[in-house]
This record gives sequence, C-alpha cells and structure tokens, in this order.
Amino acid sequence: MAMKQLMSEEGFQEDRTLPTKMRRKTATKNYSLKRDLDARARSEAYRCNFNLPLNEKLDGEAECTLWTPYNKQHAWGTIYISSGFICFASRVRGLVTVVIPMCEINIVEKIENDSNSVLPNAILLSTREKSNFLFAQLTERDFALERISDLLFRQPEFSRSPSQILAAPHSPSLTSPGAASPGVRVSFQPALGTLFAHQSSTKFAEKEAEKLQRWEKHFTEYGRGACMYRTHNLHQLILDGIPNALRSEIWMIYSGAIHEMTANPKLYSTLVEKSASMENFMTDEIERDLHRSLPEHPAFQSEIGIDALRRVLTAYAFKNPNIGYCQGINIVTSVLLLYLSEEETFWLLTSICERLLPDYYNNKVVGVQVDQGVFEELVETYVPSMSAQMKHLSIMSLISLSWFLTIFLSVLPFDYAVRIMDCFFYDGAKVIFQITLAILDTIKEELVECKEDGEAVLMINSFLESIVDHEVVSAAPSERVDSDTEEKERKVLDISDLIYQAYSKYGEITNQDISKLRIKHRLKVVQTLEDATMKNILHSVSNDTLFSSRDLEQLFTVFREEYLSVCYWRTSQVPVDLVDKYDPLKPFYEQYRIDLDQFKTLILALCPWSSGLHADILALRLFRLLNTSGTNLINFRDFVWCMSTVCRSDISDRLLLIYRLHLPPALLDSELDDVISPTKSDSTDSAVEASEFFDGAQNSSEVGRSISVFTACGGDAVSMPTVTASEVGAVHMTGTSRSAEAPDKRVDVDEPVLDSDLAEKFPRVVDLGDSELASVSSMEKPTSVEPSPVFVPTTFMQNKTGSGTKKSSLAIPLLDPDLNRDRFKSIPRMNQPQFIQLCKTLYDMFLNEPNEQQLYHAIATVATLLLQIGDVGKRFSFSNNRLSSGERSASFSECQNEVKISDEGSNRNSLTSVDPCEDQDRAIGTGDVEGTGRGVEEGSASREIVYEDNPKVDLDWSISFEQFLASMLTESELVAYFDSQFDLSPAIDRFRNRRLHRSSISLGSDAPSL
Repeated sequence: MAMKQLMSEEGFQEDRTLPTKMRRKTATKNYSLKRDLDARARSEAYRCNFNLPLNEKLDGEAECTLWTPYNKQHAWGTIYISSGFICFASRVRGLVTVVIPMCEINIVEKIENDSNSVLPNAILLSTREKSNFLFAQLTERDFALERISDLLFRQPEFSRSPSQILAAPHSPSLTSPGAASPGVRVSFQPALGTLFAHQSSTKFAEKEAEKLQRWEKHFTEYGRGACMYRTHNLHQLILDGIPNALRSEIWMIYSGAIHEMTANPKLYSTLVEKSASMENFMTDEIERDLHRSLPEHPAFQSEIGIDALRRVLTAYAFKNPNIGYCQGINIVTSVLLLYLSEEETFWLLTSICERLLPDYYNNKVVGVQVDQGVFEELVETYVPSMSAQMKHLSIMSLISLSWFLTIFLSVLPFDYAVRIMDCFFYDGAKVIFQITLAILDTIKEELVECKEDGEAVLMINSFLESIVDHEVVSAAPSERVDSDTEEKERKVLDISDLIYQAYSKYGEITNQDISKLRIKHRLKVVQTLEDATMKNILHSVSNDTLFSSRDLEQLFTVFREEYLSVCYWRTSQVPVDLVDKYDPLKPFYEQYRIDLDQFKTLILALCPWSSGLHADILALRLFRLLNTSGTNLINFRDFVWCMSTVCRSDISDRLLLIYRLHLPPALLDSELDDVISPTKSDSTDSAVEASEFFDGAQNSSEVGRSISVFTACGGDAVSMPTVTASEVGAVHMTGTSRSAEAPDKRVDVDEPVLDSDLAEKFPRVVDLGDSELASVSSMEKPTSVEPSPVFVPTTFMQNKTGSGTKKSSLAIPLLDPDLNRDRFKSIPRMNQPQFIQLCKTLYDMFLNEPNEQQLYHAIATVATLLLQIGDVGKRFSFSNNRLSSGERSASFSECQNEVKISDEGSNRNSLTSVDPCEDQDRAIGTGDVEGTGRGVEEGSASREIVYEDNPKVDLDWSISFEQFLASMLTESELVAYFDSQFDLSPAIDRFRNRRLHRSSISLGSDAPSL
C-alpha cells in the first residue's frame, strides 16, 4: 500500500536502470542437476562406445593424435580417461580405436619438447606386453599426465591382467571345493566344443585353417590382446567369421567381459559354492529347461555339459536375482559353453544380460518390448513399404521375442547363428536390428502378399530355413532339406551374404541411435506395463474392499508412489528377498510392499482416525495387526483392507478393528507396564480439568463416573474407583428391564435387572441367561490372551462367497444373539489394562472433531458401563472358582429362590441376596464402596484390589467384544461417528500436493537464483 501511494504521487519517476543494475549484480550459477545429467550421458556414451563395465565413469577427454605403427602415421582423434581405462577413438569412424586397461599400463612418461621435435606435447604409455602407445598434440599434457599417474596409483591389485588371463591355457584343473556337497570337488569345464566333437566337413576344416592363418598375421601386425589396435581390417576379419579356436578370446575382449572377469577373479567359484544348495522357483525352472538347451549337440546329451550349464545358470541367478532366470538365457548360455570355459561363459552372460541387452531377461522382458518399439520405428524409416503390413499382420512380437531374445539362436542352426554373434559382440546391439531389417527387405515382396498372421509366419520360417553357410555342413542336413534335388531347386541365402547386405544397407545405424530410440520408447513401454500391473492388482483386491474403482486407483497411485519414493531416495534401503519378490506364483498385490515408516506416513496422511496427538501409536498397532507374514512389510491388499474397514465398513467391523488393536499381537505386553504399574501423579488435578468437558451431565453420580474414566483415558495416571457388582444389574437376553420402584420385591435370578439409570441408557447389554451363565461361570482368569488370526470383516466374507452385495452399516441386527455368537465367538476377551489403552485411543481419536465434547462425554459413559459389566462378570467368575461343581449347582439353586433389590437412596441399586447366599455374596465382594475410591474383597486375599494414590489394576476384570459393541451402540454420538462414510479423495489430494511441494523445494535448492 505504501509503494502504491508513493507511485501515485506527482513527481514520482521510475528508475528504469534499477533492473539492469540488479541483473548485473546477480551471480550466475551452474544448474547442478543439468551438469550431473550431462556428465551421466557422456559416461553412458563412453561405456557404450568401448564396451566398458557399468561402474566406469568418464573423468575427462581431450583432442590428440595417436601414432599407429602398422602404417606409420598419426591419427587425429580423442583420448578418453576414466578410473580404469584410457581409450582412443579416431575422428574418422572405425579408422582406429584403442582400449587400454589401467592394470595393463606399466610406465607412463612424457616426451620432452625441443626445437626439432615433431611430436609436441607427447606422452608415451608402455604396457606389460611390451606394447607402446604414443599420444601427441595434447594441449594440457602436464595435467593429463598428472591425472593418469594419480589414477594408476589408485588402481587395485589384480592377481592377473586381461592379457595373462587370455594367455592362460584352459583346463579342467580349476576346481571349487565344496560346491556340490562337503568333500566333493567340482571341476570347472573348458570349452565343451573341445571335449565333444561336432560333425563337420573337410571343407570346413580347410576354411578354419585359412581363417586362423589370416588372424595370426593380423595379430603380428596390429597386436594381440585387450590393447590391440582395432581397425577396418579387424572388422573385415570378423565379418568373414572368427575361427572356433579364437572365438573365446575375441568374444571376451570385444564384449568387455574380460574386464569384469579380471576385476572379480574368484567370484564365479564363490557363487557356485553358495548357490549349490539354493532351491527356489528359479532353480526349478532351470532344471526343467536344462535338457531343452541345444539337445542336438552331444555335449548336452552328457552329464558333463548339463552340469556345467546348471552351474552357470544357477550362479548367475544367485548373483543377480533381479533378473534371476528367464527362458532364452539357457539357449544363449549353452552355445557360449561350446566355445568358452565355464567362468568365461558366466562373465560373457553377465555382459549380455546387464550391458549389451539391458532388461531383456527380467521377469517382464522390458528390454525386448522396448526394442520392439525401436524396430518398428526403424522399419518406418528404412523399409516404409513394410510398416503398415507389419502392423496389420501383428508379427512384431514374434520377431522381438524369438529373434532378439536369443540372438537368432532359436530360429537358425547355432553354427550359422554364431556368425551373427561374432558381429554382435564386436559392434553391439545395432547388429540385431541390421540383420532383421535385411531379412525383411529380402522377403518384403512375399510378405506383402500375406493376408493373415499364420501365412506370414509360415513364409518367414520357410525363408529362415533357406539360410545356409556353405563353409559348414550341418550335423543333421536331412532336417533342413529332404534331398539334393530340392536343395538345388530351392532359393537359398548364404549367411555371409546376409551379413554383408545388413552392413552395406543399414550400416549407418549406430549404437548411439539405438540408445536414443530406446530412451524414447522405454517411457511408453514402462507406462503400459505399469497400467497393466495396476489393473491386475486392482482386480485382485476388488473383492476384498468396499471402495469404488476410482478410489482404489487413487489409493494404489499413492501406495505405489510411496513405495517408489523410498526405493529411489532413501539412503538405507530395507533388505528385500529379491528371489521372493520376483516369484511368479505370488499374487499381484504382493508386487508392492511397504515397511513401517512408509505405512505410518500413509496412515497419518489418509486415515480419518489419525487426527490425534498419538496417532503414530495407532499406526504402529495397525501395522502389527496386518503383519501376519512376519516380514515387516505390508502389501497393497492389506493396506486397502485396513482403509476400507476404517472408511466404508459397517459400525461393527470398525469397532471390531479398534477392539483388536488393543489385543495381542497389535498391543504388546510392554505397552501395558505403565498401566499396571503407573507412575505417581496428581489424579485429582486431571479429574478436575476433565470435568470441564461434562458440564451438561444430568446428575452428579454420572459426572463422577465420567470424570474417573476420562482421567484413565487421557490423564497421566490411571486412577479409577472400584465399581463392584452392587452398582450394576444384569439383563436377561430375552427379558425387559424391570423398574426398581419396589426395593423389596423378589425376582428370579434368570431375570436380573439394571438400576433405573442404566436400564434406560443401556438396554440388553449383558447376556446372563442360563446358557450364558454357565460359560461365564467357567471363565478363566484373562491375564494372558492368545493372539488370534487377523479377522476378516463380514462384508468382505460375503463378497468372497459370491453374494457381492455391500451391506449398509446396520443391515445385520447387531444384537441378534445367534449371529453374534457365531461371528465373534473366537475373539478373545479384553482385560482391564488393555481396556484402559482402548479408552486412551478413543479419547485421542476424537481430537478436533466438531462434536468433540459430546464424543468425550459419550465415551466416558460407555467406559463406565463397561467397567461395571466387567465387575459383574468377575463376580460370577470368583464365586464359581471358589465353589466345587456340586456346591456351585446347589448355590445357584438356592440363590434362585430369593433375591432382594434394595435402594440405598444414592440413585443406584445394589443387588443383595438373602440367606443362604448372603455369606457367599459378602465373600466375593459386594461390600459398598462409597466415595473412598477403594474396595476390598473379603476372603479373597490373593485377588485383593486396592485403589489408592498409586492404584493397582484389576487383572481379573474382563469384557467381551459383544459387550463392548453393545455398549458403544447405546450412544448416538458414537454411532454417528463410526457409522459415517469417509471420502479419501481430499486427503489423497492434500498428501500428493504436500509431497510435490517438498520435492519442488528440494530440487529448487540447487536451481540458479533469479
């Protein structure tokens, strides 16, 4: 207002230079999030280009030249430095590439500059294998040299370098003691192809010898091992095919698996030993697929090959339970075992599953679905005439699942498909798309003529059978062609021609292009999978809840967000059994589970009962009640059941939930210690303060009872006056309340009465008929209550049985004795310490309610009545425990003759008996307890209950759930509160808005100031 008045005055002139001055003084800050994302993207591109381990991060890069001794020239390019590697890539793609592991470097030194030097700012790297790499034209040579020296100093000590591992001969001497059973030594097998000969022709052997000679010549000129110069000549050799004798070395080097094997020298043997005794659903699936893996090869017709395959698959499932085992892994692994040793196969399989084909083999094959979308976009770009037809025929999923998942091993003979794998391990995932596009381009004319899916599948399979390798004779040629005549008439395609066609037509596709397309389609695939998961989960819990589909979807969204927020942002994660998490036999609602902290967050934000000061205690007890599995994790079904009971169930189910929250296992014995042995406090002050809530009480005796119970619920100390059986009558289940106008009138015991004040408020509360009297008489001391299973509300049970009708809150007659006895007979009774905790919960629950004082008054009245009812039950229990069975029958028979009702003028009735029951009643404690606040039971010293400044809780006192339910139904305010329906939408919106606001603040703290 002051600024507005100032600007409205005459003579005011705006200083237009002020924004410029302020802008000049504002310091610009780098947005740290963008910087981190850029660094992460560069590191991912670096790892992808050079096939490096996933933990490798790019430290720096610089322009320089590399001296290439094979042609005596300097190649311009970029040197990349990271914690474990020094890499070089030429400006001209594919001209020369070098990967030098830090563990291979022996010496690093700089070349001094002089006037005659043609290599300014040069450094020289020497490796253990006597290879030298000369980098020049480094503008920041000193800094690069210092950085490389520092990284070399930090290198861990490896037992063997990659070159030493590759040079070591493969033999079955590597053993793992104790891998199968104590005292048994398991031999790790070399490449199974060296142990089991595969049928081949003389022509094939000659071709292999020729290839091997060419490769040896290349090694002499360009070097050998992990630090080899990678040039166009090497690429040409790989396209022509790798000799079987060299496949192990070449696959391990160019896939990058050799580096992971070097960094973990003994991991495989350790995993084999630990996983030998593992038995779960994954091992069961592995056992089923062992004999389906390349059964035509003799290696897998023997126990040697089967055992090796079992060890590799089980070890990897143990190492990475997020992936575990997926069908398709067995086919790939069986082919790898033919050319590599067990340990090499394990590490190459790790590279395939975690780097080269990420997410291909998880439980939802997300990576395959992502690459299916990538392939569809590539078809639209490179074969546009086939795009519409492919979508019409719906064969994309066939291609992605059978071709991509097994790298063509399931659709081509393995000795043909390994030619594609040679290119795959050198050039990466782009090879799969190039080969597939080449196949579609070859058969596009025939495919366009297909009218339906089946016809297209038959045509594609026929073409795949026509692919041959003229250098190889299949082990079973009769399976591919029936006769020489048919083979001549049939149009065939050599695998070498297919590979050259793929590279020549689609060679411009790079791994960087594939990575970008994967990011684009991953979001769509993940969203589709999440939507499908949500539908399955909601369908699985729809019969166990009273929520609408919209409410369920909102609850699931919040539940999933809370689960994911902890997974990505919590520093210390809760340990999760990943094998159990991905068990396909588990129900859908078990996919997301939250711990105690997450559960409390949701309950405190959404539950309408959590408005009090001690709502966290209520949430903790809810968690204990729902944690029936003992995993300390709550699934979505349990959470929905809890919220549905609180918000939508009828009043009996809600009160039953509150009742069970104050029995084991929800309520622990340690929580009762403060009640049984309370600390000394001023109970009088608490009672005086509490009396302000009950100014509208009708009489002083009622106010006194309300104050005492209110103090027990909310005060620091638990101090209740003893209420004996003389202060309350009993009601026959089928009778009516009798008036107390004639104090001397004699009535039968099977028709007892309530006092006039209680009878009007509390009709038909306690059932003490003949049948009930026998059960009450035999009641044991309820000091220890056995925990019972988590209950299921009646409404849910009806939905499960098929009726599907959602009943209103009072559709069932709650006081119908036959229904209640069947429904609630298994619910344990509640003792006095537990009852005090229940009163505290109810007192805290009504905080900030519009009718808060009326609810406090109602709960105090109900608590007083329940105290009196518990004393009545205790009276019959004590009397029957003191008498033998014969005396008990005689005593009841005599007591039925005469019962006298007397009014002492204090607005209450006392139930007294005449001789011969008078002495018995006196013995069990019918003495009056005028306002002294204590009562003594004569003749029962072991059950003495004294209430003084430091009261002792009556552990013999107990009530049943039926009594609690009927008592709560006498107060209209309580009935209205527990019978109301709660809408969770506003609470969910507030909770999500608060979370979004907190996230915005946390992200904004790193943003540049404006």
